[in-house]
Amino acid sequence: MSPMRLGRRALLAAPAVAIAVPSRAQETRPLRIVVPFPPGGSVDLVSRIVQPRLAERLGRAVVIENRTGASGMIGSAAVAQAAPDGSTIVWGNIATHGINVSIYERMAYDPVADFAPVTLACAISFMLVVHPSVPARNVRELVELSKQPGQHLTYGSAGSGSLPHLLTEMLKSETGARLEHVPFRGGGPMLIDLVAGTINAVFADVPSLLPHVRAGAVRALAIAGAERSALLPELPTVAETYPGVSGTAWHGVFAPARTPPETVAALNAALVAVLREPEIRERLLGLGAEPIASTPEELRRFQAAEIAKWRTIARAVGAKAE
Repeated sequence: MSPMRLGRRALLAAPAVAIAVPSRAQETRPLRIVVPFPPGGSVDLVSRIVQPRLAERLGRAVVIENRTGASGMIGSAAVAQAAPDGSTIVWGNIATHGINVSIYERMAYDPVADFAPVTLACAISFMLVVHPSVPARNVRELVELSKQPGQHLTYGSAGSGSLPHLLTEMLKSETGARLEHVPFRGGGPMLIDLVAGTINAVFADVPSLLPHVRAGAVRALAIAGAERSALLPELPTVAETYPGVSGTAWHGVFAPARTPPETVAALNAALVAVLREPEIRERLLGLGAEPIASTPEELRRFQAAEIAKWRTIARAVGAKAE
C-alpha cells in the first residue's frame, strides 16, 4: 500500500485521541527531535512546521537538533543509542529507515531492531522531468526517444542508491529505456545541471522541482507515486503508462528501541492530533508534503515492505553507496 493511501485510511479511521499526561519528570525535560539532514531540506521543514503545535499538545518544550552526515545515518545512529525514555526521537525518512540498509555495507544501527516506530508523518511525491531541449512530452515518448539510433540521453541522481537513481532504474527495467546514469553529490548540484541542460532528465521531489517547472526551465512528464499530485492534478503518474514503476518518498518518526509502549502511545497520539489539524495539513500540502498519521504497527509493516521493495531493486541494479 502506498504511504498516501495508508495515510488517508488511517486519518479517516482514527478515532479522537486523548493525549496522555506526561509525568512530572517528563514535564521538565524537553523532547529532542533529531533531524538527520541539514536545515532547509524537506525533513527539516516538515518537522519545524509540526514542532510548536507538538509542544503545545505535549505540554513540554520540543527542540529540533540537526545532526547531519552519511545520508542521515549519523543522526539516526545517535537516536538508536539514546536512552529509551521518551526524551529523544528521530524524524527519519525513506533513506534512513528504508533504502540505506540495502546500499551500505556497514551501518551503525539496524533501522528495524534499534527503533520503536511512532508514526508515518508525510509522503512527498517525486516527478520525472526533462530539460526543454528533449522533445518528449510524456514518459512513453521519453522511453521511445531513448531507444532511437544515435540518441544518447542521460539522467541525474543524488548518488548511487538514492531514490532518483532507483526510480529511474525501475523505469529502465520495465521499459527497456536507454538512459545513462550521471550521479551527483546531492540533489542541488543535480538540479543545477538539469536546468543548464548538461543532463537530460531526473526524478526529483515535487517541492524542489515545482519552481523550475512553473518557470519553464524544465518540462514535467509524470508523477512517480501511485496517485497524482494535488499540486499538479493534470500530470499523470508513470504507473498510468507503466504500472510496474512507482515510488514515493516518506517521513517516519521513530523512538529508540525499548521505549515503553505507553510513552510511544503518548507520542503517537500527540503527533497524530497535530497532523490532523487543518492548518498544519494545509501548510504541509502547500510544501508538497501530504500529511499521514498511522499507528506504530502500521509504520512497522509499511517500513518492512519498503525495505524489501528497495532491497530487491538495489540488488538488481547493483546500487551501492559511493
